[in-house]
Amino acid sequence: MHSIIEQLRVLNDLDVRLQSIQRDLERLPKTLEEREQELKALREQIERRKEEVKRLRADADAMDLELKSGMDTLKRLASQLNVLRTSKEFDVVRRQMDAQRVWNSQIEDKALALMNQADEKQKDVEQLGEQLSAQEQALAAERARVEKDLEELKAQQTGLAGQRKELAKEVPDKELAIYDRIVVNRGQAIATVNASGYCSACHMKLPPQIHNLALLAQELVTCPSCMRILTAKLNNAGAQEETQAG
Repeated sequence: MHSIIEQLRVLNDLDVRLQSIQRDLERLPKTLEEREQELKALREQIERRKEEVKRLRADADAMDLELKSGMDTLKRLASQLNVLRTSKEFDVVRRQMDAQRVWNSQIEDKALALMNQADEKQKDVEQLGEQLSAQEQALAAERARVEKDLEELKAQQTGLAGQRKELAKEVPDKELAIYDRIVVNRGQAIATVNASGYCSACHMKLPPQIHNLALLAQELVTCPSCMRILTAKLNNAGAQEETQAG
């Protein structure tokens, strides 16, 4: 059983690495997708700013037309001064001209304010455009790096999967079935028992009988708490330590 447990330990190392690779294979594309969503949001922001600039300039143009109409009215009133016959009529036209000048000035101020707003929005568009360009370049570089990383991860995955398949053939069906059930739920399926009788995975104090069975390694023993396969702690040479049951 010692050799089977050691095979399962090696198998578990492969499975943990395969699970880590699979997480990276799923994570990296999501990272790119998040960056692309950020760029999409930035593009939409730029388009909104452009629409605001367009609307402001259209409003300013409309004000310019009103101002032109007001200037024409002022000229028409000024021409009437030359043909008026009474001072009363003259005063009326002069008051109309003064009112028209005030109105023209207000329209001119509004048109200027709209143009200033449009210019500020246009600056925002240009700044956001520079940000977009920089982020697009960064994303292109990141995409190339991610694609390279994905290729390397897939190659590692293929190699490790092949090793796992060959190693799994050497493990008896009964023990392999127990291991497979645990690794699906836990990932790390093997836990060591220290000299004090604690499970290295969940840190539970093991019952003495469970501790002794794990040290004897005559059958697969699982932790009552985390359900991982228990094994005595191995030294660097892979030999089992001689420990006393707690």
